[in-house]
Amino acid sequence: MKTIYNPDIIQEFADRLYAKANSVTRSYTALGVILLGFAGLATGQLVFAAVGGIIGGAVGYAYGKEKAFAHKLQAQTALCQVQIEKNLRK
Repeated sequence: MKTIYNPDIIQEFADRLYAKANSVTRSYTALGVILLGFAGLATGQLVFAAVGGIIGGAVGYAYGKEKAFAHKLQAQTALCQVQIEKNLRK
């Protein structure tokens, strides 16, 4: 069986990467809040739990934004290749 070029697959790949990019920021933020929030709660002080949750959320958000950017860049690279192919076929 010979595989043929299908730009729709690349478009779907890019769409999935964008969906993943949109969810990764939320996921990392929530994970940071939970992890450092519980770490602060382990001290027995609610203030430390709140501060830990805030710091964890900020760190998780920053990391998530970087990861999301990488997914978006990969999607844009794939879409650029499809566009180049379309332009060359004209």
